[in-house]
Amino acid sequence: MRYISLILLSLLLSAAAPKSQAEQAFDEWLIAFNANDANALEAFSVKRLGYSDITYFLDIRDESGGLDLVKIERNQPHRFIATMLDRESRIPRRVTVELETAGSGKLKKLTTRGMLASQNEAIEALDKFAQRMAEEDRFSGVLGIKQGQKLMYQKAFGMADRQKDISVSIETPFLFGSQGKMFTAISILQLVEAGKLHLDDPMGKFLTDYPNKAMAKVPVRQLLTHSGGTGDMGLLGPGDSANRKTVRTLEDIIKLNGDRSPDFDPGSRMDYSNYGFILLGAIIEKVSGKDYYDYVTERVLEPAGMTRTSWPTLEQMANVAVPYTTNDYKFILSAIETLPWRGSPAGGGVSTVGDELRFVDALKAGKLLSLPLLEEATKPQEQWYGYGFVTGYAGDFPLWGHGGNASGTDTALTHFPTLDMTIACLGNRDGVCNKLFQNFAQHITPAKPIED
Repeated sequence: MRYISLILLSLLLSAAAPKSQAEQAFDEWLIAFNANDANALEAFSVKRLGYSDITYFLDIRDESGGLDLVKIERNQPHRFIATMLDRESRIPRRVTVELETAGSGKLKKLTTRGMLASQNEAIEALDKFAQRMAEEDRFSGVLGIKQGQKLMYQKAFGMADRQKDISVSIETPFLFGSQGKMFTAISILQLVEAGKLHLDDPMGKFLTDYPNKAMAKVPVRQLLTHSGGTGDMGLLGPGDSANRKTVRTLEDIIKLNGDRSPDFDPGSRMDYSNYGFILLGAIIEKVSGKDYYDYVTERVLEPAGMTRTSWPTLEQMANVAVPYTTNDYKFILSAIETLPWRGSPAGGGVSTVGDELRFVDALKAGKLLSLPLLEEATKPQEQWYGYGFVTGYAGDFPLWGHGGNASGTDTALTHFPTLDMTIACLGNRDGVCNKLFQNFAQHITPAKPIED
């Protein structure tokens, strides 16, 4: 009896013990998160984290469908860590709440991080998420996952052409946006390997009639890494429709922009630049003596077996997935009128997921560049960018590749070299492929074990 009384007393005392500030913050956040209450999440974020941007929380809520508590891993005055389960996939996720200082109500961080799942579980979770978004009419496109030489997953979703009632197929070509920068960079680096140019050559060495002499001093290396101050190209913005009606060639684009000085002292910082890759395309033409599109086709696409990749004009888009965007009134509209007449060295051609996976295979096999130069191109040269490749990490796992987005175009191609795994997504709706990539990456690149 006495033993039972002691247990009851212990339970009562435990139940009466006040929760730590970290646990209270976790409870407050979880209620708003699971309710998918944007107003409550924003109020929480402003109060606890000091900012109002809740995109991260909304994205996690969207892909998880909510979170259920499995166990509390740590419950300290300044830190609360819990294992959760995604309600949709039932794959584990770790939530960490950390205070700025013990006893403070302000948070240093609140993060969620996927925990290790098998490849089959991660693929199943991705498939469920993509299928749900397709059913909710938020995603249409193709997803592919390859490890080594094994195709792990490939699936088509949604509509390629709503007006003609044509569904997406595995072989549907999609606009690839800025992913084309990888093809331009590979072409430049091939010319470097051939000794026909050097990364530190000023672009004016090749474009000898370039109008602005300050811009002509920008070296090829800075064009590749977006650090030359070259700015945008005057074709892609909502107000550029007049230019889109007349511009047809690289020469036309340079005439439109050639009088400009650099936006900042070249090499002093990084600022993503589409126009810099137009200049790289012009350099390729000058050095190789070939039309840009012919050079890339002969030296990049054909060796890689990319038979479905090209740069059609607007008049040649009959079989390409129509880009669809959502306006302020939630209507889904074609975004064809926002496209330039033809894709360029900055991006904007068309490809298939199969071709994109073949591109990565060709790079890994050394068919397009020597492997040492590929390693240089795919490691950070400026912040998160290499030579034409986005670089970074998912957890402790390095990655490289490139995305592309515009109205009605969203793409992602990412290779994890230490896992020898590639995920490719081509879509004709706004802002979905990156969500799908994050969903997959968090489960194959798990959180570290908790340290004391």
